[in-house]
Amino acid sequence: MAETSFVPVQWHGDGSEMKIHTRTRVARSHHAAAESRPERAEPAGQVLFALLGNDAKTRLRIKQWSIAATSYASGGMVLAINYLLGWVDADQLAALLGIIAVLQATFYVALRSGLSARCKDPSLTVTQIITGILFANWAFLISGPGRAVALMPMLLVLVFGAFLLDWKKIAALTVVALASFSASIVALHWPRWTTGPGSSSAEEWSQDLLYFASAVLLLPMAGVLAAQVSRMHAALRAQRGALGTALDEVRRLAEFDELTGLANRRHATGYLSIQHAHAIQSGAGLSVALIDLDNFKRINDTLGHGAGDNTLRAFADAARPLMRASDLMARWGGEEFLIVMPNTPPEQAYKAALRLLERIRAFPLEHGGPLSFSAGIAQWKDGEPIADTVARADRRMYAAKLAGRNQVCMAG
Repeated sequence: MAETSFVPVQWHGDGSEMKIHTRTRVARSHHAAAESRPERAEPAGQVLFALLGNDAKTRLRIKQWSIAATSYASGGMVLAINYLLGWVDADQLAALLGIIAVLQATFYVALRSGLSARCKDPSLTVTQIITGILFANWAFLISGPGRAVALMPMLLVLVFGAFLLDWKKIAALTVVALASFSASIVALHWPRWTTGPGSSSAEEWSQDLLYFASAVLLLPMAGVLAAQVSRMHAALRAQRGALGTALDEVRRLAEFDELTGLANRRHATGYLSIQHAHAIQSGAGLSVALIDLDNFKRINDTLGHGAGDNTLRAFADAARPLMRASDLMARWGGEEFLIVMPNTPPEQAYKAALRLLERIRAFPLEHGGPLSFSAGIAQWKDGEPIADTVARADRRMYAAKLAGRNQVCMAG
């Protein structure tokens, strides 16, 4: 039942401010509290919890980092094969893999500790992509005849940012990748050009030109693909945001009276049922007050419906500061209002209604005239349908009107 409870207004005798709570917010707060509580888990689950953390955003960033780390591990295995073939120097390979390991560990610590959350890019996506491009170029320079494999991770790192970067950043990173790859080819062949290339170096130069042409064709295509995925992802986020806003508005319209901002009759009926069930289980008192504004038809007839609407809003505004957290005030229909007061004896409900009547009498109105209401108070009786309790309050309200209005009557 906790997920369906709803308290749109609060009754405070000291005149403190109103607070609004929705079922969704209450349910979410309970759900968040449940998620934050530590649970016993198997050793494997405890290790996973320690590695990924509890924060959802941090877990997502570390999972994205783990994809990059796995890609580095795969690339390292390919370079190890090149080493076995005699194409990579052992010291150069050790230096490359050692620095990769240190930087990946640094990225993990920054993400896991929350330090990256202070950055404009909490996922460190751009930094990781640029680092990946530099490592791919380094691998190209040291891999000898097997250096063509360095093109594949260079394509992969651009796709890495598809879900987190906009197309402008992806385009800029594509340019960086092409420029750095061009510089790597020049750096690789510059010594041979200055010393006079032989036939073998001419063949290598032709191969690297082919690699460069492939990069010129493939890197922009990878960038375009990543940018397209980024735009689709951004559009999806926008659609989800708009849908969430629309659902919130539908929920608000279903539960609130648009004119006064109070709960509407539909929701008040549901809340009555909830509190009725609670009263049956706990034996706690449950009181209701039914209020009808006095001479409201005269305001509409003489001043117009606009003035009548303003009067209804003024009444709601005056009542809000007096509402208690456990109570619900709703527009029951027209100029009638219902207040549900759980755990409240009828005497206390009567005094609360009188406090509201005193405040209404002194509340400034648009037309300057006095405002009052007639109210009936009834307490739920054991075994009584809650509709009968409201009906008794309704009869006492009409008794107050017949007795001269501007008063509160309590049912026996």
